[in-house]
Amino acid sequence: MRHVTSDLERVSFQSIRHQLIIVDQHWIIHSCNRAWQQGLGQFSPGTDANSNDRHYLHLLEAWALRGKKTNMTLVAQKLKEHGTPFHQNHTYDICVYTVYNEERWFRAELTPLSHADSILDTNLALIAHADITEQKKTERQLKKALSEVRTLRGLLPICAVCKQIKDEEEHWNSVESYLEKHTHAEFTHDICPECIRRLYPKYSNILDKRS
Repeated sequence: MRHVTSDLERVSFQSIRHQLIIVDQHWIIHSCNRAWQQGLGQFSPGTDANSNDRHYLHLLEAWALRGKKTNMTLVAQKLKEHGTPFHQNHTYDICVYTVYNEERWFRAELTPLSHADSILDTNLALIAHADITEQKKTERQLKKALSEVRTLRGLLPICAVCKQIKDEEEHWNSVESYLEKHTHAEFTHDICPECIRRLYPKYSNILDKRS
């Protein structure tokens, strides 16, 4: 394999915290950094992650099969159809399960390597994998919270006399039961001053003194 980086660039390639690999137009991994070896490389089924015959798309498909992630299978298929020759960037998320069955998410960014330098092989791409597991967990928590928030929208048919509300099944409900069913509100009962004056006029003078 030709050298694709200078000595200084190789040092940077190895020391960067993102998990990096370089693939050719056949999706064979030609190089990887230490972060990959210590991270995703550990979860690669089969031979050693540094092997020249390592096929990146096969890794994606194996991870998708293990995690039953159909979206990852679609990612691999899309990359196979549109990824080569490498003329544009691609960003996609992948899910990997560790040996302890822990779910880890990575955001992968594929960047075609410049062909300006004549020493570069053609159709090479750099793929950087950043761990976004915590971000994914936060997104799930937010989605769960939003799904639990129930709100009322639109017109509510309410009886002009008894003030009951008609629900989606054409049943009439009290205001309390309807709101408890469609929101997270709970009710405690009290009597407003106007109703006290109307229903218990002998206590009206107490209210008047307070006001």
